[in-house]
Amino acid sequence: MSQAVARAVYAQMIANVGDTGTNPLKAAVSNRIYAIEAPASSTLPLVVWTMDDPVVTGFFGGKTRLTATFTVSVFDKADVGADSVAGIEEKVFARLHDAEVAVTGYDRGSIQSTGRGAVLPEGDYLRADSTFQIVATESS
Repeated sequence: MSQAVARAVYAQMIANVGDTGTNPLKAAVSNRIYAIEAPASSTLPLVVWTMDDPVVTGFFGGKTRLTATFTVSVFDKADVGADSVAGIEEKVFARLHDAEVAVTGYDRGSIQSTGRGAVLPEGDYLRADSTFQIVATESS
């Protein structure tokens, strides 16, 4: 189940916006969107996302609801300034917050923002962490 949720999150991050054929988040980080960790010596800026273990709750009639929290971190060089990281974080928020997503094995899924972090220094880099929650439910 956790793989289905992870695939749904990643698919939403990399999907084109509507029928525009473009994705501002992918463009801003040149497609550098990674799960868990980025490869060593990756070019910046980039996005790394991690997910906590999903929690499955049972309901009457054998229906289930799956909930998982995930964090999306934006990294860039400190010398480009906080506006670069903040701008990419805005694109992350726009792609994920209030998104309806397809989760294999569930009737519907949705993503909500639960926290937007400030841009903070981390050595020679800047970082902003944002948290989200994905909920997938069965209705039939």
